[in-house]
Amino acid sequence: MFSTAMTSPIESAASSLSPAERFYRRGNGAFQREDWPAAAGFYRQALELDPAHGTAWLNLGLCLRRQGHIEAAYGCTLRAQELMPDDPTVLTNLGNILVDLYRAEEAVACHKRAVAQRPDDIRMVRNLILALREAGRFEESLTACDRYLEQEPEHNQVLWERAQALFYLERYPEAWTTFEHRWQRAAIREQLPADLAFWQGEDLSGKTILVFEEQGFGDKILCARYIPLLAARGATVTLLCNPALHGLFSTLPGKVTAEVTEPEAFDYAVAMMSLPGLFGTDPTREAPPPPPPLMSKAKLPERLQQRLDAGNGRWKIGIVWSGNPAFYNNSKRAASVEHFLPLAQIPGVQLYSLQKGPNEGDLAQAGGSGLVIELGPYLKNFAQTAAILQQLDLSIMTDSGIAHLAGSLGLPIWNLLHYRPYWLYGSTGETTPWYPSMRLFRQPTPGDWDSVFDAVAEELKRSQ
Repeated sequence: MFSTAMTSPIESAASSLSPAERFYRRGNGAFQREDWPAAAGFYRQALELDPAHGTAWLNLGLCLRRQGHIEAAYGCTLRAQELMPDDPTVLTNLGNILVDLYRAEEAVACHKRAVAQRPDDIRMVRNLILALREAGRFEESLTACDRYLEQEPEHNQVLWERAQALFYLERYPEAWTTFEHRWQRAAIREQLPADLAFWQGEDLSGKTILVFEEQGFGDKILCARYIPLLAARGATVTLLCNPALHGLFSTLPGKVTAEVTEPEAFDYAVAMMSLPGLFGTDPTREAPPPPPPLMSKAKLPERLQQRLDAGNGRWKIGIVWSGNPAFYNNSKRAASVEHFLPLAQIPGVQLYSLQKGPNEGDLAQAGGSGLVIELGPYLKNFAQTAAILQQLDLSIMTDSGIAHLAGSLGLPIWNLLHYRPYWLYGSTGETTPWYPSMRLFRQPTPGDWDSVFDAVAEELKRSQ
C-alpha cells in the first residue's frame, strides 16, 4: 500500500521543500510509473539527507518487495515502524511482508491492528483476510469477509475471498454460488461474451452453447471434463479457448475455436470455471467427473523425439519447477531448479525439463544443462506436451498447468505442493479425487522445500 505525504498547495511549492522531500517526491513519481529501481534510488537519496523520513522508509520497502528483495523490504518497513509505530499503512505493509516470510500468525496480528483503525479500508481488510487464509484460519477469514459484507454486500473482492475461504472449508455448494460473483471483477468481466444468455442449468436438448475459457491453463484443463457432460445433455458445444489448447482439446465433443464472430448464433454461454458448480460437484460426497479423453498421440517433431530418446534406457522423469510467474502466489508454489538437480544423481534416472516461459533459463544458470535434457523450448502446444508425458515413466513437478495435464491423462504424477496450496488439493493427504493418478507431496512447514525433496528422493529410490 503506497504512501504519499499529505501537504497543502503552499507546502508543496518547490521553494518550501527540503532537499530530502524533493527526492522523496521524485521517488513517488517513479513509483507511480512502476519504475521500482529508480524509485528506490530516489528514496535512498531522501533517506541519506533525512534518516527520520518514515514514509520514505516505507515506500523504499515497497519498491524492494516489488523487486523480490523481501528481507531488505522487511528491514526498511521495520525502520518505518520505529518512526510511525501505530500507523495503519505501515502495519498492513509489514503484515504483507510477514506473509512473504512465512510468518502468517505475526502477519495476522499486524493486519488486525491496521483494520482496527481503518475498518472500512477494503485494502486493509483484504490483507487481513489473505493473512488469515495463509495461517489456515479459514473460519476467521470467512467471518472477516461476512463482517465487511454487512456494510457492502456486493463488494466483489470480498465476495471472491469469501468463495476461496468456503472452498478451503470444503463447503462446496455455498462456495460455487459465491464464486459466481467473480464476474463483477473488472479483469474477468472483460471476458464475458456480449448479449449472451448465461446457462444456469436449463434443458440443453437441441441447443447451442458457447463455453469460454478463463483463469490459468491448469483450470482450463481441470474443467475440460465437463464438456462431454454438456454434449450428453443434447447440446452442440463450441469451446472458445487459447490456440495452445486446440490440439489437446480436439478430441472433445463439439468444436474448438479461437474466435467467435457470430455470438448471436448461440442459445447459451457458460464459463469453464462455472461448470463444476452447475453440475453440482461436491468431492466430499462423490468423486468429480473423470477427466475426459484428451489428444495425447500428436506426432512429435524429429528433433524433439530424438531428445526424448536420448535417455539411454534410464528411467525417464519429466520435471517442472515453476508455473506462470505472473500468478500472484507463484513465488510460494514454485521451487528452484536447484532442488531438482539432486534427483539426477540417483542411479538410473534421467530428468527431462518440460519448463516453459520465463523460467526456462533457470536450468542453464544452475549449471544443469546436459545433466537434464531440455524439452521445454521445443514444445509448441499442449498436445505435444501430452505426447511427451505419455512417453515418460513419471512426472515430478510443482503445481502447474502441466501437472493438471498429467493428472488429466491418468499418468503417474508427483505434485509438489507448498504449505497452503490451491484449495483443489485440500490441506492434508497424499491424494486428490480430481486426479486419481496424482500423488501429493506437501511442505510440512511453510517454505520447507528441502523436506519435500528429501521425501521425493527417498521414494524415487524405492520406486525404481
